[in-house]
Amino acid sequence: MLYFIISLLLFALSFLAGMLGLGVAFIATPVLGLFGFDLKNVIMPWSLWLNGLTAISGAIAFARARMVDWRTAIPLLLITTVVAPIGVWLLNFVSTELVWWLYVGVLIFLAVRMAFPPKMDDSKALVISDKTRVKAGGLSALIGVFAGFLGVGPGFLLMPSLVMVGYTARIAAATNSVIVTAPSFSAFIAHLQDARFDWLMLALTSVTAVVGAWLGARFMTKRVKSLTLSRIFAAALVILAAQRALILLGVL
Repeated sequence: MLYFIISLLLFALSFLAGMLGLGVAFIATPVLGLFGFDLKNVIMPWSLWLNGLTAISGAIAFARARMVDWRTAIPLLLITTVVAPIGVWLLNFVSTELVWWLYVGVLIFLAVRMAFPPKMDDSKALVISDKTRVKAGGLSALIGVFAGFLGVGPGFLLMPSLVMVGYTARIAAATNSVIVTAPSFSAFIAHLQDARFDWLMLALTSVTAVVGAWLGARFMTKRVKSLTLSRIFAAALVILAAQRALILLGVL
C-alpha cells in the first residue's frame, strides 16, 4: 500500500512541478520527510534522481511548444551543473535541522516575490537582452551551490530568479526546465556513496513522476498564463514552508 500511496502522490506533485517548469524535488523533499525516511541518505538522493527525470520530461514538452530560450538555458545549465557538488560538500558541516530552516526561509522569500511579480504580457514576443542573460548567469552560480546544499536541485530558485530579472513566468518555467536537468544528476552522483534505495520504490516513482511532469508541462503550455503561473508557484511555496516549519517546531 505504501508503494501505491507514494507513487500516486509523486505523480500529483510531478504534475504541479512540470507545470511550473521545475523538477519535483523542491516539493518531494519535504513531503517524503512526512513518511519518516532519512533526509541525507534516502530523501536527498531519491529526490534529486526524480528531479532530473521530471525536469527532462517537462523540458521535452516545452521544447516542442517552442517556449525555451536556449541562449539562456545552455550557459546556465553548464554553470549550475559545475557548482552543484560544492553545495553537497558543504552539507557535511551543518546539521539537518539547520538545512530545513534554510529551506523554509528561502521558500518564504520566493513566495513573496512571486506573489507580486513584475508586469508580464504573454501576448507580446519577449525580447531578452544579453545583459539580462548575464545577470541570470551570475545568479545561477550562487543558486547552484545553494540548491546542491539543500539537496533539491536549482529549479525552485532559478524559475523565480528569471522572472525577477525580466522573463515572463511561462518562458522562465520552460527555460528553467532545461537548466535543472544536468545539475540534478550531478548532485545525485555526489550523494551516491552514502545513498540507500528501495529499488522497487525508486522504479515505480520514477515512472509515475515522469508521466506526471509531462502532463503538467503540456497543461501549462495550453492553458496557464504567466500571472496565474506565478501565483500558483507562490501558493505552493507558502504551503510547503508552513508545513515544514510546523514540523520543525514540533507541532506536526
